[in-house]
Amino acid sequence: MKNAILTLCALSLAGCVVGPDYQRPNASAPANFQQAAQPELPGQSPGSIAQLNWWSVFNDPFLGSLEEQCLANNQDLQAAVARTDQARAFSDIARSYSLPTVAAGAGVSRVREPRDRPNGAKASNFTDLITSISLSYEVDAWGRVRRSREAASAAQQASQADLETVRLSLTSELAVAYFSLRVLDVQQRILADTVKGLQESLDITTLRYHNGLSSKLDLQQAQTLLNSELAQKSALGIGRRHFETAIAVLAGRPASEFTIAALPLMGAPPQISPGLPLDLLAHRSDIAERERTLAVRSAQIGVAQAERLPAVSLTGAAGFESTDAGTLLNWAANRSYAVGSGIAAPLFNAGRLKARASASEASYREAEALYRQNVLVAFGEVETQLNALHVLADQASFQEAAVESARQATSIALDRYRNGIESYLSVVTQQTVQLQNELAAAQIAGARFISTINLIKALGGGWADSQIYRL
Repeated sequence: MKNAILTLCALSLAGCVVGPDYQRPNASAPANFQQAAQPELPGQSPGSIAQLNWWSVFNDPFLGSLEEQCLANNQDLQAAVARTDQARAFSDIARSYSLPTVAAGAGVSRVREPRDRPNGAKASNFTDLITSISLSYEVDAWGRVRRSREAASAAQQASQADLETVRLSLTSELAVAYFSLRVLDVQQRILADTVKGLQESLDITTLRYHNGLSSKLDLQQAQTLLNSELAQKSALGIGRRHFETAIAVLAGRPASEFTIAALPLMGAPPQISPGLPLDLLAHRSDIAERERTLAVRSAQIGVAQAERLPAVSLTGAAGFESTDAGTLLNWAANRSYAVGSGIAAPLFNAGRLKARASASEASYREAEALYRQNVLVAFGEVETQLNALHVLADQASFQEAAVESARQATSIALDRYRNGIESYLSVVTQQTVQLQNELAAAQIAGARFISTINLIKALGGGWADSQIYRL
């Protein structure tokens, strides 16, 4: 009767849950991004990243092939997948504590009693056979198990968000390396064309020198400029191989067996609509990870508080015991059972449990601060890339004009040199200026692609938080 009363009292407490009920914190967001409107480019429409394969907006099949290899073979990504599987398993473990633990057992022992027994009892030898089923259950009187389950579920979601963050980081890193390599291809083509022109200039200068129309200084200047550009062209090969190796590693391929054919960068990057700042909270997996971590810390407050309160447990066992295998399962004679309950309350622990609860609350405040900081950083990253794209678009326009002017100036200088009006120094100067401007134009074009990738990354790629919260 006492056990029954105790059990009923415990069950009546099962609806109590200590600790705060988690609510996703509000994060202030501006109404619009300052640089939301990008300059319109002819023949372009705003790109969409409302898909996981965000790199498809660049319309580059080879890049898409590399990204697919990255998703399939990258070992850092495989490690993140394994961490997600671990978190899922830990969540299953936490859920298992909501149900009783049931165990079955069987045993046999041969017993020989001593001949000289107290009270003249007769010694005997016998075989003891036992079968049993046992049950144990912790009554979740204060919600400790439920809060633990909440924490494990949120941790699993945070791990899934981390996987998406790793995925976006790796794929964007590969895209940056890819377009950086393509910029070098453009610059190598520029240098190849320049070297061809310089060789023609050297041939003209050599002929003029032998005919007494040019000085040896002109000849040496032409030869020096040609050799300088040949050296610069060779140096670009080092940087190209560096990016090629980085892409191989990201794609999970041995670098020694991996090459990419030269293909200059073409066209302009797609325009990306940033949407509203508030949307950013739903599109960034790193923000989701911080928010889910905050949910973990909130649930852990309840766990810590519940540990300071009495714990109630229920136990039970039933089975058969006999010395005769033939009658072991005789219900009337050999059945046995036991039912019990218990309660244990912490009395003295030198303030350990109280300190643990305080630490959980402080941990929650830390996670909340990190979450809000992450949101601010995210807004800042988007603004930075939007501004960079605006500036680079203007810079590209001015640079293209500078390239065209430099080409015309070089043509004029060559004509004046051929006519004996100018020295070859003027030609050298103009050719150097033209080359520098053409290389700068290629660098700006690449920077626009890279800033576009960084903007996509800042916007969260093609990921949405529904992929996390529906777990």
